[in-house]
Amino acid sequence: MIQALKDLLSYLNDTLDIERQRKIEDLHKKVLNWEEVERLPIVMAFPYPQEALFQPFPHREIFDNPEKMLFNELTSAWGTSIALRKELNDDLPLSIRANYGTVLVASMFGARVEQVEDNPPWVRSFKSLEEFHASLESDPDDIYKGWIPKVFDLYTFYHQVLSDYSNLKDCLNITLPDLQGPIDTLELLRGSEIFSDFFIAPELITESLPKITRAQINIAKELEKLVVEKEDGYSHQHGFTIKGNLLIRNDSSMMLSNDLYEAYVAPFDQKVMQSMGGGAIHSCGKIDHVFESFINTPGIKSFDLGQSYLNDVEKFYAVAEERKIPLIRVQPTIEELETGSICTKFPTGVSLFYEAKSFEEAKYLIQEYKKTK
Repeated sequence: MIQALKDLLSYLNDTLDIERQRKIEDLHKKVLNWEEVERLPIVMAFPYPQEALFQPFPHREIFDNPEKMLFNELTSAWGTSIALRKELNDDLPLSIRANYGTVLVASMFGARVEQVEDNPPWVRSFKSLEEFHASLESDPDDIYKGWIPKVFDLYTFYHQVLSDYSNLKDCLNITLPDLQGPIDTLELLRGSEIFSDFFIAPELITESLPKITRAQINIAKELEKLVVEKEDGYSHQHGFTIKGNLLIRNDSSMMLSNDLYEAYVAPFDQKVMQSMGGGAIHSCGKIDHVFESFINTPGIKSFDLGQSYLNDVEKFYAVAEERKIPLIRVQPTIEELETGSICTKFPTGVSLFYEAKSFEEAKYLIQEYKKTK
């Protein structure tokens, strides 16, 4: 094992406070269940400080090196940092995952995965309709293809390493990787032509989504044997506790009308979530036209907002409160944190996410926010 990882593991094992983490998880679960809380939980993101003791490896080096993957998961993931847990008094739940980006399910179908410089892996969609049709011949029950074996090997490595660091292991959740969602994986394989397919060749949609959905469920269920979530019905994604055992990424659906989403996509989102005992949906972008359909999809337990500032969150909140579907990663303003007014606007049912300009700003705003309660 590389010395940097040994040093980091020892440091975290010695400094992490399990009782503090239990209190943080409890606060997240209370808002997820719409219970009364003194304040909303908040997670801070920030540029990783150059003066920090542990510096992450270049992103391009982690994909074929499990030691560097684990090191980076513990130092800088989603703009948050487990390594800086002692210095920052926010409400970050502690989780690690296999960080291979969005490509995993698509790679099962023969997708051409590329990784350039320090960018996450990406999929170059098939050039021809013939190649796309050929990809769908892949058996969705045969999951050990593409990049999937890397994921299983990595989780086995995580368990082996953490077995020697009992306190760190007790504090960490080992959660599912990004498995996207049926429609997002289909877009990776088909490319932007997918949006015209809904009108020109809808049979491509109806033929491909069942296979992609089956593949996603098969991978998730097999990975459940290696995932460590402390309580059934809750899991961790994007640095947050979510209600539900899996998070569906649904970014492509913001390009669809509400009617198209409900007719073609929602039944497969429902199947994924219900197969996993309940799940959550994520979407970036401006999603006001499809939000109610998202949270009315059977099986949904919570909703993760990628860019809350592009939407009317108060309107979303009124709808979500009626359904008791909590909203995750709502982004407040500086003023709302300094005055605590965000907790008046949203008394519960919401977790907060703030992207600070610096680590110092993150520490300052946490201090000011907690003074208000």
